[in-house]
Amino acid sequence: MESAEKLGTSDNPGPIEATPDQLHNEFFDNRTVVMHGIVSDVVNDEIDPMWRFLVLRHEKGSFLAAVCIAQRGSGDLDRLIGATVSITGSAHVMPDGGKRKFKTPQLTVSTPDNIRIISPAPQDPFAVPQIPFNRHGIANFQYKSASMLSRMNRHRAEGRVIAVLKDRNLLLKTGNGQTVGARIDSGPMPSIGDNIIVAGFPETDLFIVKFTRAVCKKTPDGRSTASESDKAAELPSDFDMNATLRENYGKLIRITGRVVAPNPSEDTGAPATITISCGKHIIPIDMTSCNGLTATPSHGDVISATGVCVINTTKWNPLDIFPRIDGFTLAPRSSDDLRILSSAPWWTAGKLMVVIAALLVLLTAVFIWNRFLRIMIERQSRQLFKAEIEQAKSCLRVDERTQLSVELHDAISQTLTGVAFQVDAAEKTLSTDPAATGNFLSVARRTLLSCREELRRCIWDLRNDTLGSSDFAAALKMTVAPCVGDAEVSIRFPVRRPQISDITAHAVMNIIRELSVNAVRHGSARHIWIAGEHKDNLIRFSVRDDGSGFIPENRPGPTQGHFGLQGVKERVTKLGGSLTIKSSPGEGTKIIVEIRK
Repeated sequence: MESAEKLGTSDNPGPIEATPDQLHNEFFDNRTVVMHGIVSDVVNDEIDPMWRFLVLRHEKGSFLAAVCIAQRGSGDLDRLIGATVSITGSAHVMPDGGKRKFKTPQLTVSTPDNIRIISPAPQDPFAVPQIPFNRHGIANFQYKSASMLSRMNRHRAEGRVIAVLKDRNLLLKTGNGQTVGARIDSGPMPSIGDNIIVAGFPETDLFIVKFTRAVCKKTPDGRSTASESDKAAELPSDFDMNATLRENYGKLIRITGRVVAPNPSEDTGAPATITISCGKHIIPIDMTSCNGLTATPSHGDVISATGVCVINTTKWNPLDIFPRIDGFTLAPRSSDDLRILSSAPWWTAGKLMVVIAALLVLLTAVFIWNRFLRIMIERQSRQLFKAEIEQAKSCLRVDERTQLSVELHDAISQTLTGVAFQVDAAEKTLSTDPAATGNFLSVARRTLLSCREELRRCIWDLRNDTLGSSDFAAALKMTVAPCVGDAEVSIRFPVRRPQISDITAHAVMNIIRELSVNAVRHGSARHIWIAGEHKDNLIRFSVRDDGSGFIPENRPGPTQGHFGLQGVKERVTKLGGSLTIKSSPGEGTKIIVEIRK
């Protein structure tokens, strides 16, 4: 910024008065507002311990206030429960992708000092109105009035305790037959059958009214006795879950099943809940009221349990958008509501698994010992037969080399015989046709030179290690490289040496070497490409060069003293193979050879 001009000054706008229904207007987003309400709950942030949520109720809706605390536990926000307060904070209406989403408007309060108490919580928590029930039944009333309940201040209900559950939850039956739930915040818990007054903030699990942050006290009537309506309904093993949830919430039912999971309490060690299998259903039984059991049900016992049907919903919390239903829990009234029909048999599936495991361990040990003995025997057998195997390999190698020597002897002998014929012909024409005599002697001379070269190469092949190389491409490189001078050789021959015999390997090497030498000597090639493969007992390879090329039909033969291609063709024919020549002047030469192994 190069320059700035002051246009004027004005005071910061003060906070705006707002109600929960107004916060849905984006006009209030990120603005400082003042809101009033009754604090119904204080909830810890599950992610960041530096924040706590106040749940506030207003006649036009409920809302949340996220309050930043200086350190964990600072600021006694729990004392605000039941108090009417005024809160100044920043409103968050429009989602920005970074905030957590809630079903109600939310304020962000930077410090607890921005909370002002208008009127404290009442001294007598029971001096509040009684919650209304209409004549159509609480379920219909609840479903249509869930939003209304979330705006109501403390109310009370009076009735008889029909179930006491873990986590300080209870159910009571009001005088007009409605079922009401409550989570007692503090003080002693009542017992089954006590007539009590419970006061708290009404919420709902979409089935019944449930009081949060509740307190309770006994009525002057004290305890009452069970009536005829307390008779339990027997559920069959194939009962329908949906019908049971719809018809039996808060009613006595009796089920029979097998214990599958006793869950001990961390405080007493006694089972806090027992899970039983009844047909295709798994039912938890809350053991909170079952004190003084003479025999604790164990895994595998078949029991009969009588108790109040309590629908399981997710932990009901004003921050939850919608509770999820997960079957029901059976809440017995006392230890008399549990009867063990038959104990688990001594020979249980668990003991059977232990025996099976022990047998498996024993069999594994026997298998390992047998395996060890077999390895020792195989090792000694390999040592005993190793010498014989090596000897057999040596004999086989000697046989192949002997056959190779015989083949070389026959080839050289045949060549020398041809030389003798040329000399004889020269002798016969010595006096009559000196020119023919010279021609015969020239052919004989070139034949002897070719024979000498062939003999030298064969002796070199027998004495070097190329035939013993496991990498046939490397062996070809060693064979061809000394014979082609400065010409570049590229080899692609993915054939494993053990796949072919010494005789075949020697023949392939000689053929490729002869073709490579011809390409350099007669075609002046600068680059030679050698490729081959082994498939279905057939060795197929090619030698291609970038030399001058020739016309295959007009190539010179033995009569002109050129024995290379003729020797290659005879060798391929002897091996039962075929040779194909592709060449033309100026375009190089490609010779393809196929040999049956």
